Amino acid sequence: MPQSPFPQVEDGTFVSGMGLDFRDYNNDGYPDIAFVALPSQTFPMFQNTGKGDFKEVTTPSGMRDLSRAMSGFGPGLFDFDNDGWKDMFVSGGHVESHDMPGQLVAHYNTVFRNRGANGNWEALTEAAGFVASRKSRHRGCAFADLDGDGRIDIVVSALGAPAEIWMNRSLTSNHRLDIALRGTKSNRDGIGARIKLVSKTVGAQYNHMTTSVGYASSSYGPVHFGLGPDARAYVIEIHWPSGIVETLRDLPADQVLKVTEPER
Repeated sequence: MPQSPFPQVEDGTFVSGMGLDFRDYNNDGYPDIAFVALPSQTFPMFQNTGKGDFKEVTTPSGMRDLSRAMSGFGPGLFDFDNDGWKDMFVSGGHVESHDMPGQLVAHYNTVFRNRGANGNWEALTEAAGFVASRKSRHRGCAFADLDGDGRIDIVVSALGAPAEIWMNRSLTSNHRLDIALRGTKSNRDGIGARIKLVSKTVGAQYNHMTTSVGYASSSYGPVHFGLGPDARAYVIEIHWPSGIVETLRDLPADQVLKVTEPER
């Protein structure tokens, strides 16, 4: 029997995995895996080695200590402060229906800020504004720039409670570039297209077109990139599902760039 590319979690116990996201959060060109679980199980992080397997980095990244007491359902890796590093939102909530001794089923949502090249995370719950609302049994989550201000907003569902809309009001002057794909030889929405973007300060970063993210949820494009202080992208390289590779150069930031797959 071939060996699984996934190692056991660090303490060797079972984990009640809920939703997940699969994106390159350390800007090395290889999509990583983040998923969420129940209290005491942590939110495991698996880093893509680029050699056909993954290594768990939950403890060295700081995520183990930050998430041990949390319970989550839907994660999403998006650059909420547009600094060029994907952060992680988690919709908080327990799988049980009723409170138990020492365990509450309602939780706050949380954003984990990606602190960049050092590979560590910072938990922002109160600082992100989530304690301004009541705890709930949150489930699905979807992501989009709802008001067109260049910052990714969040919609979260909850059991027995109204859906929540969280508008991103991060105090940042960072730039961004959103890429809206239209396939011709590939599928219409460009799903599966891989994008590399290079800018002066941030360097290279990677993302891909997908609608699958979180728990029982779907989020449609465009593909979002934070550019930090960079007002232009030097190079954008799009690998379409058809096999066509398209290269665009010297593009201004702070726009939704519409790209149609070339018919060649």
